[in-house]
Amino acid sequence: MSEAEGDSKASESESAAATGESSTQEKSAEEQAEQMEYFRRLFSRTLNLSQEREAEEETPRPQQVLDEVTVEGIAKYIRDGKCRNIIVLTGAGISTSAGIPDFRSPGTGLYDNLQKYNLPNPQAIFEIGFFKDNPEPFFALAKELYPGKFKPTWCHYFIKLLSDKHLLLRNFTQNIDTLERVAGVSAGAMIEAHGTFYTAHCLGECRKEFTQEWVKEKVFNDEIPRCPDCDGVVKPDIVFFGEAMPAKFFPSVLADFPRCDLLIVMGTSLQVQPFASLVDRVPETCPRLLINREKCGQVDPIMRMLGFGGGMEFDSENNYRDVAWLGDCDDGCKALAELLGWKEELEELVHREHARIEAQIEEDKKTAAKRVPAEGQAAAASEENTKGESAAAASPDGSRQESAAATADSSKKVAPTSEKSKEVKPDVPQADVNPTPGTDREETKSSGEKDDQEPSEKGSSDL
Repeated sequence: MSEAEGDSKASESESAAATGESSTQEKSAEEQAEQMEYFRRLFSRTLNLSQEREAEEETPRPQQVLDEVTVEGIAKYIRDGKCRNIIVLTGAGISTSAGIPDFRSPGTGLYDNLQKYNLPNPQAIFEIGFFKDNPEPFFALAKELYPGKFKPTWCHYFIKLLSDKHLLLRNFTQNIDTLERVAGVSAGAMIEAHGTFYTAHCLGECRKEFTQEWVKEKVFNDEIPRCPDCDGVVKPDIVFFGEAMPAKFFPSVLADFPRCDLLIVMGTSLQVQPFASLVDRVPETCPRLLINREKCGQVDPIMRMLGFGGGMEFDSENNYRDVAWLGDCDDGCKALAELLGWKEELEELVHREHARIEAQIEEDKKTAAKRVPAEGQAAAASEENTKGESAAAASPDGSRQESAAATADSSKKVAPTSEKSKEVKPDVPQADVNPTPGTDREETKSSGEKDDQEPSEKGSSDL
């Protein structure tokens, strides 16, 4: 065999080997894909999701109602009057510019700054079981975050503008700061999914309702609010981990989301259920706009593979409705307002309302300043009266002399009765018949004062 023939056969052998290796790799990849598909179908069948998955694969993509899947497309959709039932989902991110920290931002978030409360874990401060055992950390934090210290943000007033233009179907908010109410959004247009500071209830037997002002006064006096009727702890009506959602949450979800024709999500990480799943409750044709510092609520590829749908698809080639505007929430609302032609209207609303709130704060400060001296004068007058009464009681003359004279007269009147008693019952000691003058009177008065004071003290605690 010639050298050329040998080289040719060697080359053929190497080629065959390479082809075999490539074939083996392809076969291995095919086997892996088959195995993955097997497990997917297994999970789907086990979880009764196989029919839903097959139906999803056969269903064509829903109609795209946006001219373009961008913020500009969303703005045109609104301007053209194609949506009248906008639902807004909001989280703590829309209140950060008001000075209220969000929960999960590294370094500045609430959960990163709770070390001083010595909690077993950051979320414990909002766990109902921990609160019932140890309410002090929550109320210490509540003093820092309590409503009344903050002004609504551009986001809150953008929601108010949607409401004024009769475009807002509902604002579902995770926030407990009541800034939506302060901005003027009506209670009927809101679902406070995680409750609110606006009202409070006793956790004891009576379940009595209390106002925000009553609880706030206790909290700012560094007291644990307790019910005057049953001594139970009074908790603001915010939803702790381990508590049920507000009664109207689920009925509103069922009634509102099928009607939604635009969903706007702002300032939330969409990590807390069941709120996070609300993005999937809207109709399939409904556009969804996220205004946030980062993308969230996206489809998990593994969960989708296992037959679980849901989530937003910003980066999918099949995306036909999901838009993300990334950045500060206030800036996002300003940008959308400008695209809608509402920029000046929004600016005027924010500046007017902030000026009104600041004027009210100054007025409250003046009222409080006037009240403090008046209360101080009343306290001083009360203290002077008390001193005067004490001095009169301790005086060697005056009332003390009058009391002595009265006691002497009483003794003279009692003496004949005592003599008569001794004649009738000579075996009874005199001390039992004629006690020391004035002793019984003083004991009865002391007892009477105590009886009179106890109801008074109880009455004051009820106020």
